[in-house]
Amino acid sequence: MKLGIKAMRYFPAASCMDYSCLPAGSTINLSSILNGTPKLLPFTPETADLLENWGYDNGGRSSNGQFSAEIRANKEDYRDVLQALTGRQFIFEVETTDGKKYIIGSPGYPPTFTWSDRVSGISKSAFSINISCRSLHGFFFAA
Repeated sequence: MKLGIKAMRYFPAASCMDYSCLPAGSTINLSSILNGTPKLLPFTPETADLLENWGYDNGGRSSNGQFSAEIRANKEDYRDVLQALTGRQFIFEVETTDGKKYIIGSPGYPPTFTWSDRVSGISKSAFSINISCRSLHGFFFAA
């Protein structure tokens, strides 16, 4: 079975309890810490990438997590959503085709969301989205 990314959801950081004190790689039951329901942000699945790098610097051990993807189909339907996500504190949940769920960020370490409108060649038009998060705990997993 080919692994890939099938869904991305988001929710306000203020709508959940802080779990950033948990050890790296912990599994969290979102329903027990989240007040509300995550919202789905559609994207073009074959364009999605999820990356987590661990390293050391003057501050000690830390993780740099990143999710990137494109929104191609009906992209203009999502412009308002992307604008609302920009500059605000949201947490993101990325689900793979095998059902594993990664949580990017926490209320203590909220990720940064950016996007751009890109038109190239004669046939490609897409919003490029990027979520990045530097933290001491790395990705968490959702149960």
